[in-house]
Amino acid sequence: MGVNEEERVTSWLLPELLWDGRTTRAGAAVAVRDGRIATVTEAGDVPRDAEAEGAVRRLPGWALMAAPVNAHSHAFQRAIRGATQTRPAGRPDADFWSWREAMYAAVLDADPEWIHAASLACFREMRAAGWGSVGEFHYLHRDPEGRRYDDPLTLANVVVEAARTAGLSITLLHVAYATADVDGSPLDVRQRRFRCDSVDEVIADVEALAARWRHDARVTVGLAPHSVRGVPVEWWRPLAEAAEAMDLPLHAHVSEQRREVEACRAVHGCRPVELLDREGVLSPRFTAVHATHLTDTEVELLSASGARVCGCPSTERDLGDGVLPADRLAAASVPLCLGSDSHTLLDPWEELRLPEYHLRLVRERRVVLGEPEGELVRWAPGALRTATEEGGAALRTGAGRLAPGAPAELVAIDLGDSALAGVTAETFPEMLAVAGRAGLARPVDLQSPPASSA
Repeated sequence: MGVNEEERVTSWLLPELLWDGRTTRAGAAVAVRDGRIATVTEAGDVPRDAEAEGAVRRLPGWALMAAPVNAHSHAFQRAIRGATQTRPAGRPDADFWSWREAMYAAVLDADPEWIHAASLACFREMRAAGWGSVGEFHYLHRDPEGRRYDDPLTLANVVVEAARTAGLSITLLHVAYATADVDGSPLDVRQRRFRCDSVDEVIADVEALAARWRHDARVTVGLAPHSVRGVPVEWWRPLAEAAEAMDLPLHAHVSEQRREVEACRAVHGCRPVELLDREGVLSPRFTAVHATHLTDTEVELLSASGARVCGCPSTERDLGDGVLPADRLAAASVPLCLGSDSHTLLDPWEELRLPEYHLRLVRERRVVLGEPEGELVRWAPGALRTATEEGGAALRTGAGRLAPGAPAELVAIDLGDSALAGVTAETFPEMLAVAGRAGLARPVDLQSPPASSA
């Protein structure tokens, strides 16, 4: 594919290898203009005068790919990473619900400066680990007394500013949160900072947030009803309609815990995905986060609607949520993306291999997830896509792809790193999926080459 030489290209990148989302290529070139991919072509197509103009950067010994997309994050929860790995003696039933108590306590008195500092620390670690963008599921809205700030978007804005400072693109998923449980019971006093008073309030805040950041290409906005626990049933349809009208991504926690599922059945006579289907929520813009406890019927409802699932396997492992049914989702063609959620660890490569590895333990066999390729079944190429382009699709940003028009959020991988010793173009996806670790992928600064890890 040739390039119109009259087009002004900011930079040409010529890596040793290029993972384009489907295959590993040698001798490829990527053109970047105005922060977006202009074209992906062959090195021989680079205009002859580009080198003389200093617009060509050769990256021998490096592989280039789209940066992973972290589709589900609660940045402030990074601050309690080391504080929740114990349980009281005589309390063998420690679980998600007991962990939640520590999470509530962490933010009861936190001021905007603390929220900014905690978010910045999280996002810097996230960026250094290899992610290029994040979907921040943000439900910390009010002051420590439970009152609306004079600027109701105070805490959302400090989180966005933290991501910008850290060099991450961010989709701020503004969360609607109004009830303590599926039965509509009022919020506990410890949840006072999460409170939203009406659908109209939520929509107005989302509109104001979008207006505040509309001139920043690296900041987008989405809408996120918290869960069937956190949102009254009568809110779901108007929130889904608002997301449709504003063309926003729509995310929600779904079926993370068995207790939530049973409460939904007791109150509404159906399971969470069935309730969301009934209320007109499921659509291609909807992403069900976690979805660890699904029936085959619910999987089919997600599939028929074009909805997605975001797994957070390191958090699901840490909280004892259960195992993501990635094999059943894949069989039904439900797209899967990934997030680090509570940030027990921040490592995109660990996150992408855990769905496969967890199922190996459950099914007692290898290569559970995979796609036929000739006489082989390969799981690694699909896993890399869950960590990249599927996350961008869930956030509706187009990130995670090497395609014209996509954000130029790229990472370079040092092929000389000891973890990749012996790698070839053919084995690159498998080597990266199995042996990749936080920090192996370096954010690409278009003004300077990546530093070797050697």
